[in-house]
Amino acid sequence: MTDSEPGYHEDPANGDGIIRARTTSQIRSWEMPRTTRALESLNSELGKIEFPGNYILFETKKKKVYIGEAKNIYNRLKTHMNSPKDEIKNWDKALIINDGRIASQSDFNDTVVRKALEYYFIKLFKANKYTVVSQGEAQNPNTTQKFFFHSLRNELNFFLLKKNVISKVLETKGEREVHLDELKKIIEKCGKQIQEIDSALKVAVIDGQKVFIRPGSPKPRGWQITFRDKSFKALQKGEGALLVPRGPVLLIPMTEIQKAIGGAEEYGKNTVDIFILFEEDTITLRYKKNTIDITDFKLLSPKSN
Repeated sequence: MTDSEPGYHEDPANGDGIIRARTTSQIRSWEMPRTTRALESLNSELGKIEFPGNYILFETKKKKVYIGEAKNIYNRLKTHMNSPKDEIKNWDKALIINDGRIASQSDFNDTVVRKALEYYFIKLFKANKYTVVSQGEAQNPNTTQKFFFHSLRNELNFFLLKKNVISKVLETKGEREVHLDELKKIIEKCGKQIQEIDSALKVAVIDGQKVFIRPGSPKPRGWQITFRDKSFKALQKGEGALLVPRGPVLLIPMTEIQKAIGGAEEYGKNTVDIFILFEEDTITLRYKKNTIDITDFKLLSPKSN
């Protein structure tokens, strides 16, 4: 994904009633009416091959949805069309979501990722006052699957808002920004000494080392933190630390951040963007395709957060 917010584009309905939409990053979608003609047209467009993804069936008048996932979207929708489940037998349109790639190349080809997205969609649509008639179940993804899930989830929030099928996203636990007065108390409670703090410049001196305070900006990949000017030079030299006043509060040595960034060639543009992702049990830092676990650098325990 790109480091900035993705764009969004939606085509008008074609002759079969199919509306294609996409982000400028990963997400591709097809919104289609419940007709054999539309389904066969979609199958032809997808090359009549196995095509994995998630889907949402809408019973529009009752604001009712059935949310599912499939390794072969065409086959699954054909079943729903010809032998629909009783609880959603009057569905009138479907929204199919994928990354536009065939099974062998698609992140949606991973069953755990699809099921994790399915479970997330169920909670998301319930929060948006839909009657959801599917169940789903929580997954136990590995590190790679977590990366795919979270990058897709954040972009899908953006996408579904643009599609106007939801009006709000779920608040992610542990991402609340901690403001200055509370932040000082947390730092001191952890046994650290604040020699100096400048809220306007967002810098401090803690235990004798310079610390840059950055809460980050929300992006599809996580909370984006940009290093430039003095913070960039400190990162390049591996001096001082980054303080992220969000969630459990993170105090990360610049030397740890360097591990994700890599060699000197990565410092050629005078700015560096990293992304912090708060998950249920872990916190990760990402730079391009590199990911490191930074959970150990939080100042607050789960009970105190």
